[in-house]
Amino acid sequence: MRCASEKRMIDILGITCEQARQIRKICAVVDDPDDLSELIEAEHGETERYVRSLHSSPYDSYLWRRTVALHAIDRVLETGGVEALYGPGQRPFGREAPDYEYCNTGDTYAATLIYSRSNGADNLFIGSWGDIAESL
Repeated sequence: MRCASEKRMIDILGITCEQARQIRKICAVVDDPDDLSELIEAEHGETERYVRSLHSSPYDSYLWRRTVALHAIDRVLETGGVEALYGPGQRPFGREAPDYEYCNTGDTYAATLIYSRSNGADNLFIGSWGDIAESL
Protein backbone atom coordinates (compact mmCIF):
# COMPACT_ATOMS: atom_id res chain seq x y z
CA MET A 1 0.00 0.00 0.00
CA ARG A 2 1.38 3.40 -0.94
CA CYS A 3 1.65 5.75 2.01
CA ALA A 4 2.35 9.40 2.70
CA SER A 5 5.93 10.15 3.71
CA GLU A 6 6.95 10.38 7.36
CA LYS A 7 7.84 14.06 6.90
CA ARG A 8 4.43 14.94 5.41
CA MET A 9 2.59 13.07 8.17
CA ILE A 10 4.64 14.81 10.86
CA ASP A 11 4.28 18.26 9.27
CA ILE A 12 0.60 18.10 8.32
CA LEU A 13 -0.91 15.78 10.93
CA GLY A 14 1.29 16.94 13.78
CA ILE A 15 2.20 13.41 14.83
CA THR A 16 5.50 12.19 16.25
CA CYS A 17 8.32 10.59 14.29
CA GLU A 18 7.55 7.29 16.04
CA GLN A 19 3.87 7.41 15.04
CA ALA A 20 4.81 8.15 11.42
CA ARG A 21 7.31 5.26 11.41
CA GLN A 22 4.71 2.87 12.83
CA ILE A 23 2.19 3.86 10.15
CA ARG A 24 4.70 3.41 7.33
CA LYS A 25 5.76 0.05 8.80
CA ILE A 26 2.14 -1.17 8.73
CA CYS A 27 1.72 -0.01 5.13
CA ALA A 28 4.94 -1.77 4.11
CA VAL A 29 3.76 -5.21 5.28
CA VAL A 30 0.04 -5.11 4.47
CA ASP A 31 0.48 -7.31 1.38
CA ASP A 32 2.30 -10.08 3.25
CA PRO A 33 -0.11 -11.99 5.53
CA ASP A 34 2.66 -13.46 7.71
CA ASP A 35 4.54 -10.19 8.16
CA LEU A 36 1.36 -8.26 8.92
CA SER A 37 0.24 -10.86 11.44
CA GLU A 38 3.64 -10.82 13.18
CA LEU A 39 3.70 -7.01 13.31
CA ILE A 40 0.19 -6.77 14.72
CA GLU A 41 0.92 -9.44 17.35
CA ALA A 42 4.22 -7.83 18.38
CA GLU A 43 3.37 -4.14 18.36
CA HIS A 44 -0.39 -3.48 18.19
CA GLY A 45 -2.20 -5.11 21.11
CA GLU A 46 -5.58 -3.46 20.59
CA THR A 47 -5.66 -4.53 16.96
CA GLU A 48 -4.55 -8.04 17.90
CA ARG A 49 -7.52 -8.26 20.29
CA TYR A 50 -9.77 -7.04 17.47
CA VAL A 51 -8.39 -9.73 15.13
CA ARG A 52 -8.98 -12.43 17.75
CA SER A 53 -12.62 -11.29 18.07
CA LEU A 54 -13.28 -12.05 14.39
CA HIS A 55 -14.83 -15.36 13.37
CA SER A 56 -12.08 -16.17 10.87
CA SER A 57 -8.55 -15.02 10.15
CA PRO A 58 -8.46 -11.75 8.20
CA TYR A 59 -4.92 -12.28 6.97
CA ASP A 60 -5.84 -14.39 3.94
CA SER A 61 -8.00 -11.66 2.42
CA TYR A 62 -6.72 -8.59 0.56
CA LEU A 63 -9.66 -6.52 1.80
CA TRP A 64 -9.49 -7.73 5.40
CA ARG A 65 -5.72 -7.14 5.63
CA ARG A 66 -6.44 -3.50 4.83
CA THR A 67 -9.15 -3.45 7.49
CA VAL A 68 -6.65 -4.74 10.06
CA ALA A 69 -4.02 -2.23 8.90
CA LEU A 70 -6.46 0.69 9.11
CA HIS A 71 -7.53 -0.41 12.58
CA ALA A 72 -3.90 -0.40 13.72
CA ILE A 73 -3.25 2.98 12.06
CA ASP A 74 -6.34 4.42 13.76
CA ARG A 75 -4.98 3.27 17.13
CA VAL A 76 -1.53 4.75 16.36
CA LEU A 77 -3.16 8.10 15.54
CA GLU A 78 -5.55 7.81 18.49
CA THR A 79 -8.44 8.89 16.29
CA GLY A 80 -12.08 7.94 16.75
CA GLY A 81 -12.30 4.89 14.51
CA VAL A 82 -12.23 4.12 10.81
CA GLU A 83 -15.19 5.38 8.79
CA ALA A 84 -16.34 4.62 5.25
CA LEU A 85 -16.99 7.11 2.47
CA TYR A 86 -18.88 5.76 -0.53
CA GLY A 87 -18.47 7.15 -4.02
CA PRO A 88 -21.23 7.97 -6.50
CA GLY A 89 -23.38 4.98 -7.32
CA GLN A 90 -22.10 2.94 -4.39
CA ARG A 91 -24.59 1.66 -1.87
CA PRO A 92 -23.64 1.68 1.78
CA PHE A 93 -23.88 -1.77 3.33
CA GLY A 94 -23.80 -3.36 -0.12
CA ARG A 95 -21.44 -6.07 -1.24
CA GLU A 96 -18.66 -3.79 -2.45
CA ALA A 97 -16.07 -2.07 -0.29
CA PRO A 98 -16.29 1.72 0.00
CA ASP A 99 -14.10 3.85 -2.27
CA TYR A 100 -12.55 5.57 0.75
CA GLU A 101 -11.99 4.89 4.43
CA TYR A 102 -10.56 7.44 6.82
CA CYS A 103 -9.39 7.81 10.41
CA ASN A 104 -12.08 9.92 12.06
CA THR A 105 -10.68 13.01 13.78
CA GLY A 106 -14.11 14.30 14.73
CA ASP A 107 -13.80 17.25 12.33
CA THR A 108 -15.05 17.01 8.76
CA TYR A 109 -12.29 19.23 7.38
CA ALA A 110 -9.36 18.28 9.64
CA ALA A 111 -6.40 16.63 7.96
CA THR A 112 -6.31 12.88 8.49
CA LEU A 113 -5.19 9.70 6.77
CA ILE A 114 -7.53 8.48 4.07
CA TYR A 115 -7.32 5.10 2.36
CA SER A 116 -8.40 5.08 -1.27
CA ARG A 117 -9.35 2.04 -3.28
CA SER A 118 -11.18 4.16 -5.85
CA ASN A 119 -10.35 3.18 -9.44
CA GLY A 120 -8.01 0.42 -8.30
CA ALA A 121 -5.90 2.68 -6.07
CA ASP A 122 -4.22 1.25 -3.00
CA ASN A 123 -3.13 4.46 -1.36
CA LEU A 124 -3.05 6.00 2.12
CA PHE A 125 -2.90 9.77 1.75
CA ILE A 126 -3.42 12.92 3.78
CA GLY A 127 -6.61 14.91 3.26
CA SER A 128 -10.00 15.65 4.75
CA TRP A 129 -13.01 13.51 4.14
CA GLY A 130 -15.16 16.64 3.81
CA ASP A 131 -13.18 17.78 0.77
CA ILE A 132 -13.54 14.35 -0.82
CA ALA A 133 -17.27 14.25 -0.13
CA GLU A 134 -17.71 17.65 -1.77
CA SER A 135 -15.83 16.48 -4.86
CA LEU A 136 -17.95 13.34 -5.36
